Amino acid sequence: MQIHRFAVRDMRQTVAVGVIKSVIKKEDQKAGAKAAKKK
Repeated sequence: MQIHRFAVRDMRQTVAVGVIKSVIKKEDQKAGAKAAKKK
């Protein structure tokens, strides 16, 4: 398991920092259908 760090910058100023411990991938059925049509 990898832990990723990130920083959000706006106008060269850091506005948020955080650590991503885990990502849960969940695809909505409607979103999946739209993505399939675009391809």
